Amino acid sequence: MFGLTLTLLGLSSFSIAAPSQQPISFPVDVKDSPKFPLPPPLPFNGTIPGVDYDLIAKLKTSPSAATRVALLKDSDFAFDFISPPDIPGNAFNGEGGFFVNAQVLSMPALVLNGMALSVAFTKPCGFNTPHTHPSATELALVVKGRMITEFVLGTGARKIRNEHNTWGMAVFPQGSLHLEFNPDCTDMIFIAAFNSEDPGANFPAETLFQLDDDFAGLALGLEFLPGADIDKFRHLVPATLAQGVDSCLRRCGIKKNEL
Repeated sequence: MFGLTLTLLGLSSFSIAAPSQQPISFPVDVKDSPKFPLPPPLPFNGTIPGVDYDLIAKLKTSPSAATRVALLKDSDFAFDFISPPDIPGNAFNGEGGFFVNAQVLSMPALVLNGMALSVAFTKPCGFNTPHTHPSATELALVVKGRMITEFVLGTGARKIRNEHNTWGMAVFPQGSLHLEFNPDCTDMIFIAAFNSEDPGANFPAETLFQLDDDFAGLALGLEFLPGADIDKFRHLVPATLAQGVDSCLRRCGIKKNEL
């Protein structure tokens, strides 16, 4: 999920509220950002602009925690989700929402510390499409709004479905196929913590969409999709989710996009 050049822009038309209800102006402009943001796979011997490979290598081979700390500045131990580092793969936008990642590539201080964190901003009726994290378990905490989640651990395991209100938390076991859905007419924000500095992400639907030229654009990025496009990918999402999106669109007065 690398190779994307992301320009951080001042957000004027879309603002969100933190739990204190103070407005936050996010630096990514949803209107001006790429419509479908997932970049192509990193090629053989490819590198990611902005990543300090030398520093990360030194941290990974440093003999102790004290020697690792000596390689880092004080500011390396802080991360700003409102003004994150301009590194490809660090933030992603979709029509249904956007998120920012603090992980090893954007925050080398996480090397060998076994943790990463993401903040996700989901628009009304939007959802994070089914995906897995191959290297980590996820804890997703709702800090604004309401969230519907589903996951399946693997073939033969039953589906787990829950509704989470503000300050409710979901657990997605490592490798499980899961999704998050905002069923309401207001923005929803959740924070995702991972027990790996490099949790990874795999969106299986991305490959399926590549089989149909009509969905070539969608195949370039499937993190967050608008509920208005539900008819385009209804056959690739659980029926319960599709029904929930239909209901949300009617309740919020959002018109479906034509096929």
